[in-house]
Amino acid sequence: MEVYESRPLLPVGDVSLSDDSHLNRDLSLVARSATQEFSTLFSLPPPAGIRPVDILYCSQGPYTNSTSDTTRYKVYLTVKNRDYVRLVYQLGHELCHIFADPRRTNWFVESCCEMAALVLLRRMSKLWINNPPYANWSSFAPEFQKSAHNRIRDAKEAEEPSCRQGYMLNAEILCPLFRESLESWNALCYLGQASTCPPEPEDLTDWNRHLVGFSFDRWLQAVPNHLKGIVRRIYKTPKDLWHY
Repeated sequence: MEVYESRPLLPVGDVSLSDDSHLNRDLSLVARSATQEFSTLFSLPPPAGIRPVDILYCSQGPYTNSTSDTTRYKVYLTVKNRDYVRLVYQLGHELCHIFADPRRTNWFVESCCEMAALVLLRRMSKLWINNPPYANWSSFAPEFQKSAHNRIRDAKEAEEPSCRQGYMLNAEILCPLFRESLESWNALCYLGQASTCPPEPEDLTDWNRHLVGFSFDRWLQAVPNHLKGIVRRIYKTPKDLWHY
């Protein structure tokens, strides 16, 4: 049986998604439930450090800002109503960016974050069947699983998959590999060092907003020995299966 250390790797700070106090209270409960569940995937801290995560509304989102205030992560979502499923999906993607190093992104990071969003939707479906924030919210549980299924289906059925749908197809490739061992998730914490222009570990303001290149060789070099197995298994995926 795997044993991993449980620590508050993603302490939730301010949640401000709606001006309606009652609605914001409910959205905050969903966000906190999802963040707590997501944090159980990792036992390593985010590469830019453990900080409070503020979850905020922004019409320009979703995105994560880790550099304007280096004491907090600011996650911006486009959800301001009771679309709990979309909230969990967007939040799962952005929380993954925190662990994958929000200072950099590329096609592979985006694919991993889509995978993380799918996994969180499925885990929330199981969690809310028996342990929702409110007892009557258990009826929402199947909707999370249904959303994960529909997103993959839509990506597969698209004649010309969008960039996001391509990342979703990559996510489906990755999901079974990360089911094998919970420890494998920690390999994502080294993705920033796998970019073609990795950030300096101590420079928390070094942000490149543009998609930069990704190198499996750099990733393999960056991860500790006990995580090289998952990187090698992913590396063996035929290149023509990936959507860039």
